[in-house]
Amino acid sequence: MKLMHVRNLLCVILLIFSPIVGAIDRENLTYIECELRLRERSSRKHQDDFKLTDAKNSSYASFTHPHIPVKEGTSQNWSGYVAVTNISKPKAFTVNAVYGSWVVPTLQSASHNTWCSMWVGIDGYSDSTVEQLGTEHDWYNGQQHDYAWFEMYPNYSYEITGFPVSPGDMITASVEYQDNNVFLLSIANITAGVHTTIPTSYTTSSTARRRSAEWVMEAPYSGGILPLSHFNTAYFSSCNATIGYMHGPINNKPWVNGMLTMVKGNGTVKAAPSVLSSGGQAFSVTWNHE
Repeated sequence: MKLMHVRNLLCVILLIFSPIVGAIDRENLTYIECELRLRERSSRKHQDDFKLTDAKNSSYASFTHPHIPVKEGTSQNWSGYVAVTNISKPKAFTVNAVYGSWVVPTLQSASHNTWCSMWVGIDGYSDSTVEQLGTEHDWYNGQQHDYAWFEMYPNYSYEITGFPVSPGDMITASVEYQDNNVFLLSIANITAGVHTTIPTSYTTSSTARRRSAEWVMEAPYSGGILPLSHFNTAYFSSCNATIGYMHGPINNKPWVNGMLTMVKGNGTVKAAPSVLSSGGQAFSVTWNHE
């Protein structure tokens, strides 16, 4: 266990002090074909109609990833950072890409089922769409389950089956706007040396406003916010965005950034992000309460 923590820390240190990066370096990785498995839910319009159990595989929960704000700087289900042109009134059609890396957390055991997601995405902070790609980490039936997924919310979410995800792995993901309402979603497991890209037939959105870029640890939603997995401390790094055709880290001066703390309805902190690293590319999120 100590060796895994040391490896995670070394990966984070290397990424914090690496130059600003953009798209995944595919030359040093092997491309793998992955199957996309639909996550069932009964309605695209009503979050409360979402089915908890995937009809195709009852061993996994089925959920969605909307933003549920409390007030500025807090959320009931998101913790991390957002970058926008303006916090109160983000300008539409300005975010062209978001990039980020994270270490797959090792969960603490629990007496009941818990869930959490780590992802990068565009939109959701101030509008009703989210174009997002990440990994899921659940404590389910007495053991940890990890997998990759994407969602063009409010459309259905998909599990990226065949893509390896294990505790301690370094994951890198990107969401890039191409043109004509098409987004390019790519994910890599640096530890395993593989990457894949979601076919663009799944990643078209005519309603995306492209107002915000996000780097998020989330408690997923399924008829209500699910109990947050005890992930200890989660590490994000190499976090960059392209906004208004300017590329830079979260705290790039041409735009503004906001910290999101996950809280219960009564204000109890569930997960809190750290301050940004000196280069503005890295931060951590600490678990406080499920």
